[in-house]
Amino acid sequence: MPVAAAAPAFFPALNALPTAAAVATLCVAVVVEIVLVPAVLLPGGTVTLLAGALIGAGRPALAVAVPVVAAVVAGDQLAFFSGAAVTGWWRRRRPGRAEQESGAQPARRGRTAAWLTASMPSVAGGAGMRYRSFAARVLVMRVPWLAAALSAGALAAHSLARIGHVAGIAGLVASGVVLTALLVVHRRPGAVRAVARRTMAMMRRLSTTIA
Repeated sequence: MPVAAAAPAFFPALNALPTAAAVATLCVAVVVEIVLVPAVLLPGGTVTLLAGALIGAGRPALAVAVPVVAAVVAGDQLAFFSGAAVTGWWRRRRPGRAEQESGAQPARRGRTAAWLTASMPSVAGGAGMRYRSFAARVLVMRVPWLAAALSAGALAAHSLARIGHVAGIAGLVASGVVLTALLVVHRRPGAVRAVARRTMAMMRRLSTTIA
Protein backbone atom coordinates (compact mmCIF):
# COMPACT_ATOMS: atom_id res chain seq x y z
CA MET A 1 0.00 0.00 0.00
CA PRO A 2 1.60 3.34 -1.04
CA VAL A 3 0.35 5.20 2.02
CA ALA A 4 1.83 2.61 4.35
CA ALA A 5 5.13 2.66 2.45
CA ALA A 6 5.36 6.45 2.79
CA ALA A 7 4.67 6.41 6.53
CA PRO A 8 8.33 6.12 7.69
CA ALA A 9 9.39 9.10 5.56
CA PHE A 10 6.38 11.17 6.60
CA PHE A 11 6.67 10.68 10.35
CA PRO A 12 9.84 12.76 11.02
CA ALA A 13 8.27 15.80 9.36
CA LEU A 14 5.05 15.20 11.27
CA ASN A 15 6.88 14.83 14.58
CA ALA A 16 8.66 18.14 13.99
CA LEU A 17 5.35 20.02 14.04
CA PRO A 18 3.70 21.34 17.21
CA THR A 19 1.22 18.89 18.68
CA ALA A 20 -1.85 20.84 17.55
CA ALA A 21 -0.61 21.11 13.95
CA ALA A 22 0.46 17.46 13.84
CA VAL A 23 -2.88 16.27 15.16
CA ALA A 24 -4.80 18.50 12.75
CA THR A 25 -2.78 17.05 9.86
CA LEU A 26 -3.53 13.52 11.01
CA CYS A 27 -7.24 14.25 11.40
CA VAL A 28 -7.51 15.55 7.84
CA ALA A 29 -5.40 12.67 6.51
CA VAL A 30 -7.42 9.95 8.22
CA VAL A 31 -10.72 11.34 6.91
CA VAL A 32 -9.24 11.44 3.38
CA GLU A 33 -7.92 7.88 3.75
CA ILE A 34 -11.29 6.53 4.93
CA VAL A 35 -13.27 8.26 2.18
CA LEU A 36 -10.89 7.47 -0.69
CA VAL A 37 -10.22 3.80 0.19
CA PRO A 38 -13.68 2.25 -0.21
CA ALA A 39 -13.15 -1.52 -0.43
CA VAL A 40 -10.95 -2.06 2.65
CA LEU A 41 -12.14 -3.39 5.98
CA LEU A 42 -12.10 -0.51 8.50
CA PRO A 43 -9.92 1.91 6.48
CA GLY A 44 -7.72 4.53 8.12
CA GLY A 45 -5.21 2.19 9.71
CA THR A 46 -2.02 3.82 8.43
CA VAL A 47 -2.84 7.29 9.75
CA THR A 48 -4.10 5.88 13.05
CA LEU A 49 -0.80 4.03 13.47
CA LEU A 50 1.04 7.32 12.88
CA ALA A 51 -1.10 8.88 15.62
CA GLY A 52 -0.05 6.08 17.93
CA ALA A 53 3.57 6.67 16.95
CA LEU A 54 3.21 10.32 17.98
CA ILE A 55 2.03 9.16 21.39
CA GLY A 56 4.95 6.75 21.59
CA ALA A 57 7.31 9.61 20.73
CA GLY A 58 6.19 11.50 23.84
CA ARG A 59 3.18 13.58 22.77
CA PRO A 60 0.26 13.83 25.25
CA ALA A 61 -1.89 10.74 24.72
CA LEU A 62 -5.28 12.41 25.12
CA ALA A 63 -4.32 15.41 22.99
CA VAL A 64 -3.56 13.03 20.12
CA ALA A 65 -5.98 10.16 20.62
CA VAL A 66 -9.24 12.04 21.24
CA PRO A 67 -9.17 14.20 18.07
CA VAL A 68 -7.99 11.28 15.92
CA VAL A 69 -10.73 8.99 17.25
CA ALA A 70 -13.29 11.71 16.54
CA ALA A 71 -11.88 12.15 13.02
CA VAL A 72 -12.10 8.40 12.35
CA VAL A 73 -15.74 8.32 13.47
CA ALA A 74 -16.52 11.41 11.38
CA GLY A 75 -14.68 9.90 8.41
CA ASP A 76 -16.84 6.79 8.60
CA GLN A 77 -20.00 8.89 8.47
CA LEU A 78 -18.69 11.02 5.60
CA ALA A 79 -17.67 7.93 3.64
CA PHE A 80 -21.09 6.36 4.16
CA PHE A 81 -22.96 9.42 2.92
CA SER A 82 -20.49 9.93 0.08
CA GLY A 83 -21.09 6.37 -1.13
CA ALA A 84 -24.85 6.90 -0.93
CA ALA A 85 -24.56 10.24 -2.76
CA VAL A 86 -22.49 8.77 -5.60
CA THR A 87 -24.94 5.90 -6.07
CA GLY A 88 -27.91 8.29 -5.97
CA TRP A 89 -26.26 10.57 -8.53
CA TRP A 90 -25.71 7.70 -10.93
CA ARG A 91 -29.27 6.50 -10.46
CA ARG A 92 -30.57 9.96 -11.35
CA ARG A 93 -28.47 9.85 -14.50
CA ARG A 94 -29.93 6.43 -15.39
CA PRO A 95 -33.63 6.68 -14.43
CA GLY A 96 -34.57 3.61 -16.47
CA ARG A 97 -32.04 1.46 -14.65
CA ALA A 98 -33.14 2.89 -11.29
CA GLU A 99 -36.77 1.98 -11.98
CA GLN A 100 -35.74 -1.53 -12.99
CA GLU A 101 -33.76 -1.94 -9.77
CA SER A 102 -36.56 -0.54 -7.60
CA GLY A 103 -38.98 -3.05 -9.11
CA ALA A 104 -36.67 -5.97 -8.40
CA GLN A 105 -37.04 -7.91 -5.17
CA PRO A 106 -34.06 -7.07 -2.97
CA ALA A 107 -31.96 -9.99 -1.76
CA ARG A 108 -32.13 -10.71 1.92
CA ARG A 109 -28.88 -9.92 3.68
CA GLY A 110 -27.67 -12.06 6.52
CA ARG A 111 -26.29 -10.66 9.75
CA THR A 112 -22.75 -11.71 8.88
CA ALA A 113 -22.85 -9.94 5.51
CA ALA A 114 -24.33 -6.83 7.17
CA TRP A 115 -21.43 -6.62 9.63
CA LEU A 116 -18.91 -7.14 6.84
CA THR A 117 -20.54 -4.47 4.69
CA ALA A 118 -20.62 -2.01 7.61
CA SER A 119 -16.85 -2.39 7.98
CA MET A 120 -16.50 -0.73 4.53
CA PRO A 121 -18.28 2.62 5.00
CA SER A 122 -18.33 3.80 1.38
CA VAL A 123 -19.58 0.42 0.18
CA ALA A 124 -22.23 0.36 2.92
CA GLY A 125 -23.58 3.73 1.82
CA GLY A 126 -23.47 2.85 -1.86
CA ALA A 127 -25.20 -0.49 -1.25
CA GLY A 128 -28.16 1.24 0.42
CA MET A 129 -27.55 -0.01 3.96
CA ARG A 130 -29.70 1.76 6.57
CA TYR A 131 -27.74 4.43 8.42
CA ARG A 132 -28.75 3.36 11.94
CA SER A 133 -27.70 -0.21 11.22
CA PHE A 134 -24.39 0.96 9.74
CA ALA A 135 -23.60 3.45 12.51
CA ALA A 136 -24.19 0.96 15.33
CA ARG A 137 -22.16 -1.81 13.70
CA VAL A 138 -19.20 0.30 12.63
CA LEU A 139 -18.94 1.89 16.08
CA VAL A 140 -18.85 -1.51 17.77
CA MET A 141 -16.04 -2.60 15.44
CA ARG A 142 -14.12 0.67 15.63
CA VAL A 143 -13.67 0.77 19.42
CA PRO A 144 -11.32 -2.24 19.74
CA TRP A 145 -9.79 -1.45 16.33
CA LEU A 146 -8.81 2.07 17.41
CA ALA A 147 -7.35 0.82 20.69
CA ALA A 148 -5.29 -1.79 18.85
CA ALA A 149 -4.08 0.58 16.11
CA LEU A 150 -3.06 3.35 18.51
CA SER A 151 -1.28 0.85 20.76
CA ALA A 152 0.54 -0.75 17.83
CA GLY A 153 1.64 2.67 16.58
CA ALA A 154 2.93 3.65 20.00
CA LEU A 155 4.96 0.43 20.20
CA ALA A 156 6.34 0.99 16.69
CA ALA A 157 7.37 4.59 17.39
CA HIS A 158 11.00 3.63 17.98
CA SER A 159 11.15 1.44 14.88
CA LEU A 160 9.74 3.73 12.20
CA ALA A 161 11.42 1.81 9.40
CA ARG A 162 8.96 -0.98 10.15
CA ILE A 163 5.79 1.04 10.60
CA GLY A 164 4.81 0.50 6.96
CA HIS A 165 5.06 -3.24 7.51
CA VAL A 166 3.11 -2.87 10.76
CA ALA A 167 0.36 -1.05 8.84
CA GLY A 168 0.08 -3.83 6.29
CA ILE A 169 0.14 -6.56 8.92
CA ALA A 170 -2.35 -4.69 11.10
CA GLY A 171 -4.74 -4.43 8.15
CA LEU A 172 -4.54 -8.16 7.54
CA VAL A 173 -4.93 -8.94 11.23
CA ALA A 174 -7.92 -6.59 11.52
CA SER A 175 -9.58 -8.27 8.56
CA GLY A 176 -8.91 -11.68 10.05
CA VAL A 177 -10.21 -10.64 13.47
CA VAL A 178 -13.44 -9.25 12.01
CA LEU A 179 -14.10 -12.39 9.98
CA THR A 180 -13.15 -14.72 12.83
CA ALA A 181 -15.34 -12.86 15.31
CA LEU A 182 -18.29 -13.09 12.97
CA LEU A 183 -17.76 -16.83 12.55
CA VAL A 184 -17.51 -17.38 16.29
CA VAL A 185 -20.67 -15.38 16.98
CA HIS A 186 -22.75 -17.17 14.39
CA ARG A 187 -21.13 -20.63 14.73
CA ARG A 188 -21.74 -21.52 11.14
CA PRO A 189 -19.20 -23.77 9.44
CA GLY A 190 -20.26 -22.47 6.03
CA ALA A 191 -20.28 -18.80 7.03
CA VAL A 192 -17.15 -17.93 5.06
CA ARG A 193 -18.74 -19.06 1.81
CA ALA A 194 -22.00 -17.30 2.67
CA VAL A 195 -20.19 -14.04 3.47
CA ALA A 196 -18.22 -14.22 0.25
CA ARG A 197 -21.31 -14.89 -1.86
CA ARG A 198 -23.39 -12.13 -0.25
CA THR A 199 -20.59 -9.58 -0.33
CA MET A 200 -19.83 -10.30 -3.98
CA ALA A 201 -23.55 -10.05 -4.79
CA MET A 202 -23.76 -6.61 -3.14
CA MET A 203 -20.58 -5.48 -4.90
CA ARG A 204 -21.94 -6.64 -8.27
CA ARG A 205 -25.24 -4.86 -7.65
CA LEU A 206 -23.36 -1.69 -6.72
CA SER A 207 -21.13 -1.90 -9.81
CA THR A 208 -24.20 -2.50 -11.99
CA THR A 209 -25.83 0.61 -10.53
CA ILE A 210 -22.76 2.74 -11.21
CA ALA A 211 -22.09 1.30 -14.68
